[in-house]
Amino acid sequence: MSNHCIARPLDPAEAFFFMADRVSCMNFVFFAERSGHLDPRRIRASLAVIQDENPLLRARISWTADRGLCFAPAAGAPIDLECRDVDADDWQLWIEHELAQPFAEEAAPLIRCRYLEMSSPQRSVLALVFHHAIADGRSGNALLHRLLDCIASDATLRANAGAPPLPPMHAVFPQRFRWAEQPDAAKHVKDGLIADYRRHGALTPLPWLSSNTPTRTPRFIRVVLPPDVTQRLVALSRRHEASVHGAICAAQLLTQFRLRMGNDPATLFLSCPVDMRPLLDPIQPSAPTALCVSLISAAFVLDANTDFWALARQVVAQTRRQLDRGEGHLFFTMYGLDGAPVAPDRIARFTKSILATWQNTMVSNVGRVAAIASDPAVDAISFALCPMPYQTLFNAVSTYKDKLILNVGYDAGKLSEEIAMELAAGLRDALLEAAAA
Repeated sequence: MSNHCIARPLDPAEAFFFMADRVSCMNFVFFAERSGHLDPRRIRASLAVIQDENPLLRARISWTADRGLCFAPAAGAPIDLECRDVDADDWQLWIEHELAQPFAEEAAPLIRCRYLEMSSPQRSVLALVFHHAIADGRSGNALLHRLLDCIASDATLRANAGAPPLPPMHAVFPQRFRWAEQPDAAKHVKDGLIADYRRHGALTPLPWLSSNTPTRTPRFIRVVLPPDVTQRLVALSRRHEASVHGAICAAQLLTQFRLRMGNDPATLFLSCPVDMRPLLDPIQPSAPTALCVSLISAAFVLDANTDFWALARQVVAQTRRQLDRGEGHLFFTMYGLDGAPVAPDRIARFTKSILATWQNTMVSNVGRVAAIASDPAVDAISFALCPMPYQTLFNAVSTYKDKLILNVGYDAGKLSEEIAMELAAGLRDALLEAAAA
């Protein structure tokens, strides 16, 4: 058993996602689909191993007026495993169920595991459900990979020598981007960021998104592009000096624009999580589990003549400019999160601020997921997350064995199933058209 534990205040990023979860549950689920079944006893033993290797999986979050938001050790609380027999055509409902179930106050650990078993045909889904304050897509992928490796191992399970927890993300910001220490420079960057947001004028309203409806019903629609289409998309993205991520963002923006059924130009807002690990000093690994992510947003003007690849290049170039300016490092400071204790009385002001966020569509792309060599029965690894009230879609993207997997998440309490299906179909068609060009 590792002796390392976490007892410290939450980092500004962790505090942001903890409070955002209070506004609208931000659980994310990373899951593997595979042929055949798994032994629940081995799953349980392997969960004990990964919990021993990752200090944040042995912690709870406490919130007091004097100390603010803090991690506290919670040794002895195992990762909950629930096993269910499901039908081949309804397993996705159980993933959606997990997106709707927030972790209880002071719960420990802030992760749970769900094993879904199908008998005809023999298949299974293994899912890890995270509180967003302790992990992101990159670390969730690494943890699921490690869990599957442990389950597949024939040897007696032993935890790797317990590594100490990674430092909080803001503690390893490069000196030039430690904005809390440079208020004047931070204000300059923030002013430029806001001006950039507004450079195209007011956003075009999304009449089919009911952001203020209190009902919340997480759903997601699967869009899977086969390997030959994915490989063509990769090749064409390079040829057009863009990226697959830029292509997906372009497809999502164009699909949303076309749904308006008009020819007038529209200004739409796009948000994307960014993995901050390469932008830290030193660069941080994906394990042990930690939260090392920020958010980048930008406005784009579209009209009936918008070219797909030109828009994809524009998304890539804009993202690079924003990261070069340190806007990813600035994001949480904009919400007044500067490392000072975050007392419970902050939640009302935070809620008002985050719900005032401009309506947007989101693309979260973890990129190519390494194949599980120890378990060749795994044929897909992907993830899902429900959008915030101001988001049309949360498009969770991964690539596994050259298949591009898009779990197009939407909130059926705020967006009708009909519109969601149209958006997902339009997104698929735009990518297929681009790959065929």
